[in-house]
Amino acid sequence: MQKPQPWVVLSEDVVYVDRWVRVARTRVRLPNGRTYVYTTLYRVPGAAVVVLDDKQHILLQEEYRHPLGKVIYQIPGGLVDAGETPLDAARRELREETGYEARSWELLGVVQDNPGLIDGETTLFLARDVYRAGDAVPEWTEFHRVGWYPLSWLRDRIERGEIEDRVVLAAFAFLCARGYM
Repeated sequence: MQKPQPWVVLSEDVVYVDRWVRVARTRVRLPNGRTYVYTTLYRVPGAAVVVLDDKQHILLQEEYRHPLGKVIYQIPGGLVDAGETPLDAARRELREETGYEARSWELLGVVQDNPGLIDGETTLFLARDVYRAGDAVPEWTEFHRVGWYPLSWLRDRIERGEIEDRVVLAAFAFLCARGYM
């Protein structure tokens, strides 16, 4: 079998833009010579935080996600603002969404967000030595509950298929790779 080859871009039309995403329809030539129109969503980079306390409990948020029509578990995070680094965004999101700050930060890794549709990535960090810095100050569209859960609880919910969020699953994989699980 031949090694996969990049597609050749023939033209691109941007069909939608806002502060978070850009949607483009791109006409490409496939390796077999045929042409195809491919839709790509370009997303502002994201940052997320795995917060562990000294008892090996993880900080999770329960939040309604409208595209899914249900409440899901997530870790604190959001999009990286212009001029911000992913670490700056992670620190800001942790403080805004939970009221916590951390003295210790470690890069866990980067996750590509559904690369069959989206050109966007989320950088994950591990925050340790956390402390309450004040009240959470979420954005006016954010309504979530924050709680501490044992890592065994997280593993159990993932095994049962109750947690499906890609960032939480990636965080779990990074924690396993580092021997936390």
